Amino acid sequence: MINKLAAFLLLATVAWGSGAAARPYDQVIASGSLRVAVYRDFPPFASGTDDKLRGVDVDLGAAIAKKLGVKVEYMNQTAGESVDDDLRNAVWKGHYLGGGVADLMLHIPVDSQLALRNDNAVIFAPYFQEQVVVLVDPAQTGGDDLVGAFAEHKVGVELDSLGDLYMVGAYGGSLRENVVHFPNIAAAVEGMQRGEVAGVVGTRGEIEGALGSKRGKYHLGSMPMPGLQRGSWPIGMAVKVNAHDLANAIEPIVDGMIKDGSLAKIFAKHGLSYRPAPVE
Repeated sequence: MINKLAAFLLLATVAWGSGAAARPYDQVIASGSLRVAVYRDFPPFASGTDDKLRGVDVDLGAAIAKKLGVKVEYMNQTAGESVDDDLRNAVWKGHYLGGGVADLMLHIPVDSQLALRNDNAVIFAPYFQEQVVVLVDPAQTGGDDLVGAFAEHKVGVELDSLGDLYMVGAYGGSLRENVVHFPNIAAAVEGMQRGEVAGVVGTRGEIEGALGSKRGKYHLGSMPMPGLQRGSWPIGMAVKVNAHDLANAIEPIVDGMIKDGSLAKIFAKHGLSYRPAPVE
């Protein structure tokens, strides 16, 4: 998946016109089905074929639909160049190649500037806090501190991700020659396990998902990142602006799942630690 954090932090203002209608609450209930957009090929949040999807966001969508008393239907959304593109394609207008829109889209950064740029969508219900972290193989680094380790050893990043942008430019570009690019975080973790790199910089969710049961062999934690505007951010969901009532029905469901621990259980099922988004 194209790294969305880099896109939404760096993207210039974009404005779009109104488009195809999405369904408000009463129409969703009357239809008996909630159409949920999840990102294609984005483990551990959503992966697999259309009829056999699995992941955190897949389970969350199913849980929300069950609480609403309807069935769930998934829209397996291919990532565009930016989150703005994804909101347009999946929530309020639809892709020019067709496929319609979803009633609800998951895994959207909760960010004021993103929301202002996309007034045809409502971004709401932050359900966890994502974070840029560093994974280190102590057998390769010999216990060096994190910055020292990557001055001497190779570090893997997903191409065109925030980790890539930061590691290439950090500390005056002194780490640039040791940065190795991979197509995704899972491939970077596999490269570390083969000894091609000594560590990986990326999002906690993707790294934990890629490690699985082997997590205990490695050191995973935060890394000093001077100059980085944002190293963590809340992840929420979105509906079209005419579906405020649907958002109003879903938000207390998500809040309840956070409070009763059922959302944390979904994360644990897929090998992830759960970090709730800060309450503002």
